[in-house]
Amino acid sequence: MMKKRLILLFIGLFLIFQLGGCAANTIQTTSSSSSEQTENESGGKIQLVFEYQDGRVSKNFEEKLESLFPMDIVMDCVTSTIPHLRLHEELTHDMAPDFVLCEFIRRFDDEFLAQYFYDMGAESFVNNYYLSALESCTSADGGLYYLPGPSYVYGIAYDKTAFRELGLSVPKNYSEFVKLIKDVEAMGLKGTKPDPHDPEKTIEVPVRAFVPTMRWCDMSAIMFNTINYADCFRGISNGVWLDDYQKGEESMVGHLEGAAEKYLKLFEDGILTTDLWEMQPGTRSRMLYEYHTSLMTIESQQAFQINADYTRDKPEIAHEIGLMPIFTSDNPNSDYLYAIPRSFVSITAQGAKNSEKLEMMLKIMEYLSTTEGQMLLVDGSDYFGFLKNDTSLTSDYYADVMDTIKEGRVITNFFFEGAKNGDAVETYMHDATPALVNGEITINEWLKTADEYRDKAISPKPQNNYGTIAENLEPIQAAYVDGLAYLSSMDADLAYVPVASAFGTRSCYYSGTVNDDTIKLISTENAFHVTNLEEKELTYVVAEMTGRELMDRIVEVCDNAMAGLAGAEVIYSRSGEGAAHYVSIKINGEELDMNKTYRVAALWGAVPKSKIVEEHPELKFKNMFIKYLSDIGGTITAPKELSIVD
Repeated sequence: MMKKRLILLFIGLFLIFQLGGCAANTIQTTSSSSSEQTENESGGKIQLVFEYQDGRVSKNFEEKLESLFPMDIVMDCVTSTIPHLRLHEELTHDMAPDFVLCEFIRRFDDEFLAQYFYDMGAESFVNNYYLSALESCTSADGGLYYLPGPSYVYGIAYDKTAFRELGLSVPKNYSEFVKLIKDVEAMGLKGTKPDPHDPEKTIEVPVRAFVPTMRWCDMSAIMFNTINYADCFRGISNGVWLDDYQKGEESMVGHLEGAAEKYLKLFEDGILTTDLWEMQPGTRSRMLYEYHTSLMTIESQQAFQINADYTRDKPEIAHEIGLMPIFTSDNPNSDYLYAIPRSFVSITAQGAKNSEKLEMMLKIMEYLSTTEGQMLLVDGSDYFGFLKNDTSLTSDYYADVMDTIKEGRVITNFFFEGAKNGDAVETYMHDATPALVNGEITINEWLKTADEYRDKAISPKPQNNYGTIAENLEPIQAAYVDGLAYLSSMDADLAYVPVASAFGTRSCYYSGTVNDDTIKLISTENAFHVTNLEEKELTYVVAEMTGRELMDRIVEVCDNAMAGLAGAEVIYSRSGEGAAHYVSIKINGEELDMNKTYRVAALWGAVPKSKIVEEHPELKFKNMFIKYLSDIGGTITAPKELSIVD
């Protein structure tokens, strides 16, 4: 343990001197500056697989990179509901992509990152990033396995128009911020809002100085983490503490008592009040942007657009909105912004094994570490980047935080549960805050209970074992087996399971034990874009479809016309186009008849235009799959009825 700490200390000092800009030209990258076309051994372009979360890259990402670099890109959009499970399986089964562009990567623990991702710490392009961003992304072993992409950056959004009219100035430190709040409250300002009993009338209400919505744990975490960043979370020793805490090896007790006291001081100084824990986000937004009954809130750069949305039909009420930092003390350079990256960018260790591939990937990373490259990592919205030379922040909205940004005082968000995909600790600390403020629990009790929530969050969840997957299966094979599970519980001729589309699957099957997480990963109820839908769309049905209707549906819906057709003997060609992917589809020895009507089992959302003859709201994928496993003796192999040819 001591050796690890000394290594980390050395690397931390190296980062401070080397990445702070003093020796930017001394670090040499392993990537080549040559613009010559890089080819693989067969003479074709290198193929690189980018796995990304939906909405985390621009629509022209693939086109732009392929125009800049001699390569063939494969874009793989991972479901946003359980991406961590899928990526974990890909990495541990040697099926990893080359690049990962996902927000959840930082939740993997340090040992896992070191084993399955490439350390970019010695590459020159990391000098483009602010040191605070690099510190937040550096693992306990000193490795830099991911870099932050564009982010939501949170500070204090304020009403510039009202500030001018009232003669108020943007504060420079914590004491001035407290004084600002007290001065505004002392003015006894009044405003109006619609009468809840008669929308044609208005009622008079007091104007409040600072109204963040603290109803959800992310806002309270922003406040707690930001005001305590310098004392409790920044630097090597604090980073080691957080790393050990996330593993269950440290306690909040003995480390965060001062942080809790500083948090409580926000209430003593009138910055926060417990009624904010019940306020809906929409209420505080209307107060600031529409009714002008508050002067400040916590918001990201979205405040600019939110303000425009609230005043679009009433331009006469529009006020100018600005952003100021969060002030944590009266010390110089104690103002911060808090950023939540939309994605992190990483190179997998498996992809980096090929030297030619690695050379190309590092060139791409160098480009993605520029303002132009960062814009490829957004979906058209306004985002903040962690680059020192970012030229995109030209709006007056950022005028009061430019020094904070240029000097690198932007905190990258972190989680107390570390590698686990949840926010149990943050949720508890948020929910128990009113009790802490009211003296119903002590600081010690608050911290100890948070530890208990951490322990529960990181402890292995009990898993039921249902059988075995004997070999890795690619998506079309997985979709076929999913369909066999449908047929085990529904009376139909065929089962239709789209691939790379909603109401089907995007997942492979990975060899190993079939447990609850496995079924969650492969479930067609968790397919891409199947969230927040009507219950009917996730109901299993039997539809009557002609062969022509079925093939038209496959070509219309599926990415590159891939679908599992369980119940049929299928010869599938990778090189075909559209319906020509299917060289042969035989049912009971006879070719699929375009004019014949078949009973097809599917999710209702997959066949919404078809004639539904049976609905099975009682069926769930998990139960069907467990039954299917039992029917076949508990072991899944590649379906013999499906042949795949090039």
